[in-house]
Amino acid sequence: MTAVRRGMVVMAGVAACILLLSLLFQDMGDRTGVMRYQQHRAQPSEEELGRCAVCGGAGQLCTHLPIIRIETGGKTIPGRPYEGENGDTAGYYAGEDGEEEILVRFSTVSEEGVWHHADDAATEEGEALFRYRGNSSRWFAKGNFRLRTVEDGNPEQSRKMGLLGMKSGKEWSLHGPFLDKTLMRNYLCMNLSAEVTGEWTPDVRFCEVLLDGEYQGVYLLTETIDVDENRLALHEYAPGDPVMSYLVRIEPRTNPEKVLDNFTLYSYRMEPGRNLELLYPGTINQTQQVRSYVQADFNEVERMLYSVEMLDGSDAWQQVLDMDSFVDYYILMEFFGINDTFGASTYFYRDARGKLCIGPVWDYNNALDNNFLRPSSSREFLISQRGWYAKLMQDEDFVERVITRDRDLRKGVLSEARRVADEKEVQAWLGSAVDRNFSVWGYSFNPDMLTSHERHRPYPESGETLRDVNPSSYEEAVEWMMEYMIDRGQWMDDHIESLRQYSHPSRVANQTLG
Repeated sequence: MTAVRRGMVVMAGVAACILLLSLLFQDMGDRTGVMRYQQHRAQPSEEELGRCAVCGGAGQLCTHLPIIRIETGGKTIPGRPYEGENGDTAGYYAGEDGEEEILVRFSTVSEEGVWHHADDAATEEGEALFRYRGNSSRWFAKGNFRLRTVEDGNPEQSRKMGLLGMKSGKEWSLHGPFLDKTLMRNYLCMNLSAEVTGEWTPDVRFCEVLLDGEYQGVYLLTETIDVDENRLALHEYAPGDPVMSYLVRIEPRTNPEKVLDNFTLYSYRMEPGRNLELLYPGTINQTQQVRSYVQADFNEVERMLYSVEMLDGSDAWQQVLDMDSFVDYYILMEFFGINDTFGASTYFYRDARGKLCIGPVWDYNNALDNNFLRPSSSREFLISQRGWYAKLMQDEDFVERVITRDRDLRKGVLSEARRVADEKEVQAWLGSAVDRNFSVWGYSFNPDMLTSHERHRPYPESGETLRDVNPSSYEEAVEWMMEYMIDRGQWMDDHIESLRQYSHPSRVANQTLG
């Protein structure tokens, strides 16, 4: 791997102040003036808090991170996967009584600017429906969970709550970094994505989790993608609306009742085993009229992208697609090395009478070469020819906007100096929480102690071993991530203009004739 460049010049005096201010008030990619809350900058570090006056740091759990406590009452948590004949996921185990989620009691300890302890009084508390969540991550020993808050004594009624200082919502993801030994990928990538797009991106907070009194390690509480005034604020659907907002996503595993029959599916242009799922309007409002409207609207866009007019240089797509969202999304996915774009967790939304946007972003578990199935090359374009981007790259205007936008971002929020500084800040802020996490999960640095679902797999023809592709320590995991990110950014700097090949008249002409 490319060695991390060392010996960076440390700024002093006025220069240091300028750097600090630039980190505190990062630009939003010239999209909006909204400033993203970042926990590691807004909340004091262990050093800044000083010695704990309650336990002197000798308590069983004394942390500057918020704590989330969950009590299941001894019930089995539904949602763990089981294998089919080919070793892939065949389905998910239900609870003891066949339920898909269980009712739990939860509480948080999240007062700002103080040390937190396992037995402190609750900051927020209530009941929630609880289960395992995710795709490949359901196999990990350190579980990922969905937490849906409900009214006490009435689990049928959702309850909106603001947790750990985030805006109120009714559904949350508890992401437990396991394959990601740095613990930081989702936190870093979500915050950076918000800065780049200037649009709503799921908010995130580090925390430590106790499940039935047992310490589970460092987690990331994350807003889920939901149409809500505090999240993806689309024009609310009312029954009978002739024009409506909608949210859809491409996923490998979907609810058959929500699947749409879209153009790229029935024309075999969508990746095998993937479907387009209608998420909003929600199930209760998914009448035949609603499904037909969304299906027809989405299909019109896909047919236009795959039409001869697109090859002839038509700019009709600019009238229906939000160019900024597709440009920013492309750059983010390429920079982070997300090679399953248009294969999983790819969302699209359209506000009533607005243009179709791609996003919000979701699931950065595989970012920066962390895909357990296959390595992500840092030295090739991974998604320029996947899904809709294969068609958009035929448009010269789109390609030029990608190149210009990438150049601008690499001078600011995507610059190497900014990314290195951000990672170092987050790592330092996490402090002793890293050690506590690996006091439980430290065995995961030994790939021989993991199942095939829980570790990186070397390519058979590469000659590499399990030890070669799985980090042996936290420090090595961080080093590998940063090496990939630096090499990725530098390679894209050198090759971003080569995207013009896809819109060159000779290439487009050949595709038209073909």
